[in-house]
Amino acid sequence: MGNETRPRIALGFLHGDKILKNVSRPGAKPVELDERLISMTDVHVLDPARHLPQAEVTRLRSSGPAARVELPGGVMAWSVTRYDVVRRLAEDDRLSRDARQHWPGLAEVPEGWPLAPFLLSPTVLNAYGADHRRLRDVMEAAFAPERLEQLGAHLIRRLPGLLAELGAPGSGQVVDVRADFAQVIAGETLCDLFGVPRERWADARGAMSDLLSPSEDPGVAAAQLDSALGFLAGLVESKRTSPAADMASTLAHDPGMTDEERVLALAVTIAGGVPATTDLIANAVADLLGHPDQLAAAVDGEVSWSEVVDETLRFDAPVQHMPLRYAVQDIDLGEGVVIRRGDPVLLGFGAGGRDPERHGDTAAVFDVHRLDKAHVAFGHGVHRCIGARLGRIEATLALAALFEHFPGLEPAVDVGTLRPLPTFVFGGRTEVPVRL
Repeated sequence: MGNETRPRIALGFLHGDKILKNVSRPGAKPVELDERLISMTDVHVLDPARHLPQAEVTRLRSSGPAARVELPGGVMAWSVTRYDVVRRLAEDDRLSRDARQHWPGLAEVPEGWPLAPFLLSPTVLNAYGADHRRLRDVMEAAFAPERLEQLGAHLIRRLPGLLAELGAPGSGQVVDVRADFAQVIAGETLCDLFGVPRERWADARGAMSDLLSPSEDPGVAAAQLDSALGFLAGLVESKRTSPAADMASTLAHDPGMTDEERVLALAVTIAGGVPATTDLIANAVADLLGHPDQLAAAVDGEVSWSEVVDETLRFDAPVQHMPLRYAVQDIDLGEGVVIRRGDPVLLGFGAGGRDPERHGDTAAVFDVHRLDKAHVAFGHGVHRCIGARLGRIEATLALAALFEHFPGLEPAVDVGTLRPLPTFVFGGRTEVPVRL
């Protein structure tokens, strides 16, 4: 698959504290606070390279239906962490994800702003209205139920080999289940979804790594971006003459998409699918190992693995705060809180699942037995995660196979000491070491 036809795309992804590409804005200056913001006394500072502890999330929630937060460079936004308000705003067409169209403050963000990669890539994630519907319709076709069933069946066949590569049951060998198991499943499943030839899976996973974990050196990072997008463009081009039942073929043969949109559709699927699925599986493993009685209930069939996945999504969502949305018009949330036209908004999808107003006094407790496991971990409304069902399939199959193959699996360190990812956007651990 060559890269002769690849489009020139300005794109960046941020994962943890890794920034692939900063967006430079000549002449940009820190945002000045207007009188309405100056009068706010309870402003929370959020750092995209720092984990946001649950205690701080609780303070945000207690501040009202939306709380004022300060992002890097003095950019002011609203944080929404209550379950019902997150759902209400996520389905409200008065909020947009199109920064260029609906955020007047975009022109004034500081040069090299670390959240810019989330906001400026011209993908379905940042589209609004009819344009969003057009792009989403094409992508949803690639996630048809029959196709997902095939991907699940393929994963079932691969799992014995993946488990064997980890080591022998009872050997006492220590492995990182996040990097060596969960991330492999997430990457390989996207290779299968995209229609990458089996002999090119290693190359595809290398391209995924280049997008998600780039070099700190700007020159190297730019070369990684160019190489990764070149690989994806080559894949799409190959499907023009050799189509199959896969996502790249669906994109290649849609007459309404540009070449840039086709490549970006694959890139944004990687940016969302690999980290989210990786941490869904790894978080579930960590949570179960920290609650041996609940692990036993799952292994014995007292609760289903699907229920385990749901509780993990509620309690330990892989996506916590997703930047950004923008008010198309004023939105009155009650309690004296009005989001003004043009204001940026962070929806706390992970925080919503721990809202005591929805889940009572045990909202902050991991409990696979709870009857109500309602969450918004996959988002809600028109921007709900397209790959939600696939992620659930991957996690359910992976967890069942892992604990069946390694019945004595135990944590290699105290799970309470595992380091969180250094970001308020994603929810996970840097590693989850286990003893086989």
